[in-house]
Amino acid sequence: MVILLLVGVALAGGGYYVFYYKPAEDAAKQAALNAVPTIVPVETTLTPPTPEPIIEPTDYYVSPAKLNVHEAPSKSAFIETQLYRGDKVNVLEKQNGWARISPYYTYKEGESEVAEWIPMDVLLEVPPTITHEEHVKTISSYVEGSDDFKQHFDVFIQTTDELIQEGICLPPDFEELKGWVRSLRYEQDVYFVYCGGLAQANKIYLNVQTETIFYQ
Repeated sequence: MVILLLVGVALAGGGYYVFYYKPAEDAAKQAALNAVPTIVPVETTLTPPTPEPIIEPTDYYVSPAKLNVHEAPSKSAFIETQLYRGDKVNVLEKQNGWARISPYYTYKEGESEVAEWIPMDVLLEVPPTITHEEHVKTISSYVEGSDDFKQHFDVFIQTTDELIQEGICLPPDFEELKGWVRSLRYEQDVYFVYCGGLAQANKIYLNVQTETIFYQ
């Protein structure tokens, strides 16, 4: 009887394993294989890009035909020199609508420092567009006091423009004598101007008949 009882128990256990436990175990394994892993999002903090620094321009161009340069940021300050339309300047400091375009300096030891100042509102960030007519008018303003100006207008304008473009002369050189001065040393129509100084070496002659310049 005991043996039969043990055999019965064994058969019952085997049947439970085969018909109940094993299918449940296989189903659990299959479910584990088919399960999609849960992805837990990781919170990340995006660092905003660092904005590029704003770089203000320092190079500007003179807009008016002629511009006074003062020794202080005031129109009542002493006029140091003049600039002309299209001249390029480097702004070192801005103050109350004025631009400093030179280092500070003193005329004499112990005196207050001064510098060259021009108003900001007449400066351009790009070179001004100058028409041919405006260019001729500007050059004409430098030499309109020349002897026989109307008679030799074209030669005076062309030669003056060439000398300035080549860097031989500056506009103030012509304004010093109000333009070209007729020379009494020659029988032909010869005129002169000083560029860069008042020495003989700075004297430039112009023969308006041949439209050539020469030196003595």
